[in-house]
Amino acid sequence: MTIVLWRPVWSPSQILVGNASLVWLLPGLVATAVLFAWPIINLLIVSLDIPTGMKSPYLAVLSEPIYLRVISNTAVSSLGTTIFCLLVGYPTAYAIHVLPPLWRMIVLSSVLFSYAVGTMPRVFSWIVLLGDRGLVNQALMQAFDLGEPIQMLYNQKGVIIGMTHVMLPFMVLTLLGAMARVPDRLVPAARTLGAGPLRAFALVFLPLTTPGILAGMMMVFIYSLGFYVVPAVLGGAGQTTAVMILRDLTLGQGRWAIGAALSITMIVICVLGSALYVALARIGEIEEH
Repeated sequence: MTIVLWRPVWSPSQILVGNASLVWLLPGLVATAVLFAWPIINLLIVSLDIPTGMKSPYLAVLSEPIYLRVISNTAVSSLGTTIFCLLVGYPTAYAIHVLPPLWRMIVLSSVLFSYAVGTMPRVFSWIVLLGDRGLVNQALMQAFDLGEPIQMLYNQKGVIIGMTHVMLPFMVLTLLGAMARVPDRLVPAARTLGAGPLRAFALVFLPLTTPGILAGMMMVFIYSLGFYVVPAVLGGAGQTTAVMILRDLTLGQGRWAIGAALSITMIVICVLGSALYVALARIGEIEEH
């Protein structure tokens, strides 16, 4: 007589490390649903609450000049910050990358030191630098013999400068990570095959760091959409951003429906930016290769 012992279909080891390893994702999925998805669903519900006799909040956001100007200010400031962070950050990251190890650590530490200084002191320091009698204007007036100072405060130029200062370390660190993954032998190999320094850099090194460029641009752009302190201090009333008007609509005026509609609109812009990054970086093809 043969005795057959019953064994469960899923053993504890299979549940933890086998085909059912998605169990490990459960805490993260629950946290995402509770802390991220549910608040956005609530925002969507509130934005669809149309008061009697009034037009849709989304129609107001997409048609009224004040909201269109706010969205435009936010998008232009974020895009300008992204471009300047890339223009300044890539040479900075490359210079750090090619330094000897000791100097690389020293310079990288100076970049990381900016995290130790809060955003507020850095923003107010730009008022001293960019004012009509600030250090920047004094240097420009002496160097180019200008008759009057350049207005760099309480406009979009000041906002972009301040936001670039805050977001630049994020771009530099992202680019450094991409540069560190480039094999050291590739550029010298291109040089031995007859390519000059600029040609080897443009055809070998730069394309291999493109994923880092795209990741840095996406991160800077999306983070910049949510800035409040920098536009409020350096931009003035003429450079109102989405976050600034959201605070006034909800906490100041109690217009939650249109505030929620504007929030959903900004979320859509962020999602579109992320989708563009995924398409350009071809993240879906990483698994295949």
